Amino acid sequence: MMRRSHSAALATSAMKARALFAALAYGLLLLACMAQPLFAAETSPTQATAKPAHVPAAKKHKDKAHHTSNKQANVSARRPDTAGPLSLVVVGDIMLEDGPMDAMRKGQDPFAGFARLFAGADIRIGNLECVVATTGSPEDDKPNVFRVHPRALKYIKRHFDAVGLANNHSGDYGHEAFAQMLGLLKHNKIGVYGGGMNLSEAHTPWIIERKGVRVAILGYNEFQPRSFEADTDRPGVAWSEDSQVLRDIRAARTIHKADVVIPVMHWGWEDPIANDRQRQLARLMIDAGADAVIGGHPHQLQDTERYKGKPIFYSLGNFVFDGFPLPINYIGWALRMELDKNGVQKVEAHVSHIGPTGLPKPGKVLADPSLK
Repeated sequence: MMRRSHSAALATSAMKARALFAALAYGLLLLACMAQPLFAAETSPTQATAKPAHVPAAKKHKDKAHHTSNKQANVSARRPDTAGPLSLVVVGDIMLEDGPMDAMRKGQDPFAGFARLFAGADIRIGNLECVVATTGSPEDDKPNVFRVHPRALKYIKRHFDAVGLANNHSGDYGHEAFAQMLGLLKHNKIGVYGGGMNLSEAHTPWIIERKGVRVAILGYNEFQPRSFEADTDRPGVAWSEDSQVLRDIRAARTIHKADVVIPVMHWGWEDPIANDRQRQLARLMIDAGADAVIGGHPHQLQDTERYKGKPIFYSLGNFVFDGFPLPINYIGWALRMELDKNGVQKVEAHVSHIGPTGLPKPGKVLADPSLK
C-alpha cells in the first residue's frame, strides 16, 4: 500500500516574559500558535473522519495540464501546510445528443445550472458518453448510438478541464470518429483520460497540478462491447483488466509522481446497489494506492462506502442525459472533493435534478455520503 498516514498534531508551546523592573517595564505575554491537521488518521473502513473547516475556493487560474511527468519532490514527503487544499468537481454521465443538442442549437448552455459550482472549482471532470465528431458510421449491432456536432465543445470547454472517454459509447461511430474526437478535444485544450490514439495513451493518466498538488486521473471501461478497446496501433478506450489497472495506479505514483490518484470506472449493472465485482475491484485499487474510486454507467445513484479511510462512489448517476423511463434516472450527484498531498480531505455531494430535456438543475448539498 502506498498511502501515507496523517501526522500527529504539533505540540503547543507558550512562553511568558515577566516584568524585570517593577517601576519601568510592563509584563509581556507571548502566545504560540497551535497547528493541527484537519483530519485524524482513520484506522478502519467504518471509522468516521472529522470534518475540516471550510476553505473558500481560490480564484481559478490556468495551469498547464499534461500527460508527461515533471520533476517533482518525493511523493512520500508530507507538506500539508504548503500545498492545497484544492477542489475537484466530478460529475457522472454526459450525453449531449437529443434534448441537450436541441438546447445548444438555440444557444442554451446545457451546464448552466451548475456553472457556479464549476467556476468555483480548481479541477472539473466528467464522463463524456457520446462521440463528438462529424465522421464515422454507427455501429450496426448497437441499439443506442450517440454522436454530437463539435459545436458542443464550446460548452464542454467552458466548464470542464478534462473528460473521460472510457465508456461503452465512445466507439459508437467507429475508430475514425473516435480519432477525430481526440483531435478536436486536443485542439480545444480539453484533457482526456481513459482513451487515446493507442493502448499506451489510453492507459496514461491525465496529470494536472494545482496549488502544489499533483493529481492523476485514470479511466476504465468494463461494459461491452470490448471492440472499442485501444490497441497498440488502434485508437480506443482503456479496458478494465485488473492487473493492468493496478499497474497503472502504481505507475501514476512511481513514474508520473502523482500525489493523488483517482481511477474513474465505467462498470456495474443498472441497479441501486453495487455488485460484488465492483466492490472487489474498488478495494484492490485502493490497496494499490488509489485515494478514491468513482464510478458510473448504471444511470442511477448507487451506494457508497469507505475502505481503509478512502471514499468509494460506485455510481454518480446521470448528469446530462435524457430518454430514460424512470425518475431514478433523473437524479445524480456532482461531487466536490477537497484534496491535498495526503488524499481526499472533504467531500460534498451536490444533488442534480435532470429535467425532461436532459438538462440538470442543482438541488440540496449533502455531507459526505461515503461516511454514512
